[in-house]
Amino acid sequence: MSRLSWLFLPSADSVGFALRFCLAIALALFLSMWLELDRPYWAALEVAVMMQPLPGLAVVRGFARAAGTLVAGCVGLLILALFYQSYELSAAALVIWITFCAFCSNLLRNNLSYGFAIAGFIAGVTVILSHTLDQPPFEIAVARTSECVLAAIVTAAVNVLFSPPKTARSYRESRLRLLGALGGEFVRLAGLGGSPTAEQGETAQGTDDDPHPVLQDLAAQALALEQTRQYISYEYPGFAHLNRMARRLDYDILALVSAASSLHVYLAARPGQPDTTPLQALAEPARRLQDAPTDWARARQAFDAAYDAIIDNARRPASHGRPRTLADWVVISRALDLADRGRAALIKHGMLLTESLTAEDGANDGSEFGHPMDIRNALRNAARTLVAVSLGGMVWINFHDQLPAILLMILLAALTTIFATLPNPVAAAGGFGKGLAIAAIAAFVVDFLLLPQANSYAMLMLCTLPFYFAAGLAMTVPNIAVALPGRISAVMFSLLVHVQSGALPSFTTYFQIALGISGAVGLTILAFRLVLPVTARQRLREQMHGVFDEMAGGDRRTRARFETRMYDRLNSLALNDVEDGPVTFSPRQAVLASINIGLEARTLVVLSQRLNLDADLHGAIEAEMTRLRAQFAGRSPALETVMDAQRNTHALAQRVIEHAVGIEEIAERRQAIRAAVSAELMASALADYMQAFQSVDHSAIALGERPSSQQAD
Repeated sequence: MSRLSWLFLPSADSVGFALRFCLAIALALFLSMWLELDRPYWAALEVAVMMQPLPGLAVVRGFARAAGTLVAGCVGLLILALFYQSYELSAAALVIWITFCAFCSNLLRNNLSYGFAIAGFIAGVTVILSHTLDQPPFEIAVARTSECVLAAIVTAAVNVLFSPPKTARSYRESRLRLLGALGGEFVRLAGLGGSPTAEQGETAQGTDDDPHPVLQDLAAQALALEQTRQYISYEYPGFAHLNRMARRLDYDILALVSAASSLHVYLAARPGQPDTTPLQALAEPARRLQDAPTDWARARQAFDAAYDAIIDNARRPASHGRPRTLADWVVISRALDLADRGRAALIKHGMLLTESLTAEDGANDGSEFGHPMDIRNALRNAARTLVAVSLGGMVWINFHDQLPAILLMILLAALTTIFATLPNPVAAAGGFGKGLAIAAIAAFVVDFLLLPQANSYAMLMLCTLPFYFAAGLAMTVPNIAVALPGRISAVMFSLLVHVQSGALPSFTTYFQIALGISGAVGLTILAFRLVLPVTARQRLREQMHGVFDEMAGGDRRTRARFETRMYDRLNSLALNDVEDGPVTFSPRQAVLASINIGLEARTLVVLSQRLNLDADLHGAIEAEMTRLRAQFAGRSPALETVMDAQRNTHALAQRVIEHAVGIEEIAERRQAIRAAVSAELMASALADYMQAFQSVDHSAIALGERPSSQQAD
C-alpha cells in the first residue's frame, strides 16, 4: 500500500497540483472547441507536457514552448516551400532539422534545451500534416501554433492565478534544510580534533564513515536550491528585487561546502596531528545553525564570536606546545574562512527572510546552468535520432496516407528529442512503456464505453478528468519511476482519446493511433539501444574524463561557474546504472577531490600573483600549475604523476609558509599564509584523489577496471 500512497493518501500540495492540472486541461479543451480549432486534443496534450509541480517552472516552460513552436512553424513552412512536391526531400530536410534539434536539446540546458526539443517536434507536425491533409501549409502551421500558444497561455494563467507561492516556499524550506545540514557538517568538523577515535580512524581510511557521500549530498542540495531560485519570480513577482541576493547566497553556500570539503578530507587523513583548537570555536555557531536556521541573527553573532576567538587563538602559542606547523596554519586559515563566509552567508539569509532589500539589489545576474556540458554524448544521441527518424521517414514516404505512418513520424520527432535529453534513455524506456500501457487501457474505456454516452462538454470532462487527476498526482512524486509514467500516460491519453470538434474516434482510428504510438516508442528505444551502444561503465568513464577536462580549464572560468559545473557533473555520474560488476574506484571521491584540486589551485594562482614572491618561487608555482593542467586535460592521469604532483605541491606549500613567516607587513603575511594553506590543501586533495583509485590491497588500478587480486598498475 505504501507504494500507492501517492494515489490513496496524497499530500495537500499533490492534490492542489492535480486540481490545477485538471482545470488547465478543461480550459484548454473548452477554448479550443469554442474557437473551433481543428484538433482540440493537441491543446490538452500540450498542457500535459507543460504542466509542472512548481508553478514558476510551468510558466517558464510555457514561454519556452511557445517560442519553440513559433520557430518550428517558420522552419516547417520553409521546408514545405522548398520541397512540398517531394515526399523524399521533405522527409530528408525534416530528418536533418530534428537531428539538429536533438543535438542542441542534449547539449544545452533547461529552457533552451526544452525549446529546441519543441522546435523539432512541432516542425515535424507541420510538415507531415501539410502533406497529409488537404489544407495549405500556412493554415496548418497557424493551427498548430495556435493550439500550442493557447495551451501555454492557459497553463501560465492557471499557475499564476490559482497556485500558492509554492516555488518561493520550496526555495525557503530547502534553504533552511541546507543551512541546517551545513551546520551539521560544521559540527562534525569541530569534532575531528583531538586524538583519533576509532570512528575517525575509519574516516581516514575511507571506509564506512566516508565523508564524501555527505559532502556530495550538501553540494546536490545547493545546486537544487539554485535551480529552484530561477523560477520564483515567474510565480511570485515580488521576489524579483531579491533575486540577485538569493543568487549570491546560493553560491556562498556552495563555496562553504567546498571549503568544508577540503578541510574535512585534510583532517580525516591526519587525526591528532594539527592543532584543531581553532575549530572548537565553530562548534557553538554550528549547533545554532543546525538547530535553528531561522534564527539567523543569533547564529551570525555566534559566527562573529567564533571569528574573534580564532584570531585570538592564532596569536597564542599552539596547544601542543611546539612552533606552529603548516598543518596548524591550514586549520587556522580555513577555520577563519568558514567563520567569515558563514557570517556573510547568514547576513544574506537574514535579508532574504526579512526581505530588507531595495530594487537595485535585485537585478538578476542569470544562472550558471545554461552552458553546454557534454558534446560527445550530444553527438551520440544526435546520431541515434538520425537513425530513428530516418527509418520513420522511410516508412512515411511509402505509407504517407496511412494514419499509423503519420503518427509514427510525428511522434518520432517528439520522442527522439525527449530521449536525447534523458541521462539514461534506455533505462527510461520502461517508464514510457508503462505510461503507454496505462493510457491505452484508460483511453479504450473512455473512447468506447463512456464517450458514446456523453452528449455535452460537462459529460466529456466527467469522463476524462478522473484519469488526468490521477496522472497529476503521479507527476508530483519525486521518484521518476512514478512521475515519468504519470506524465507519459497523460500525454498519450490525450492523443488516444482524440477529442475533436463534433467527432468521436472509431475503433479503427483508436487501433491505428495505438499502432503508430507503439511503433514510434519501439523504434526510438531500439535506436537508442543499438546505435553506438555505450555501457554504463563506459559512460561513467566518459563522464570522469569530462570532469578532468573541466578541472584543467577551470582557471578560464569564474569560480561560480567552475564550481557549479563541477558539482553538476558530480551529481550526474551514472553510479546507479553500473551493473556489470562493481566499480573498482570511487567516482564520487575522485570528483570531489578534483573539485578541491581545482578550487585550491585557482586560489593559489590568484594569491601568488598578488604576493611579492621571489622569481624562483613564483616560477615554481606557475610551472607546477601548468604541469597539473596538462596532466588532467581530458583524461585520468597516471597515479605516479599525481603522486609526483602531490609531493611537489606539498614542497611548494612548505616554501611559501617559510616565506610567509618572514613577512613583517600583516596583510601580506596573511595573504602568503593563505597561499601556503591553498597549496597544502591542494596536496591533500591530490592524495585524496589517489586514494580514490586504490584497490582493496592498495595497488593502483586503471579507470573502470574490474577488481582482481593480481591487478597492479
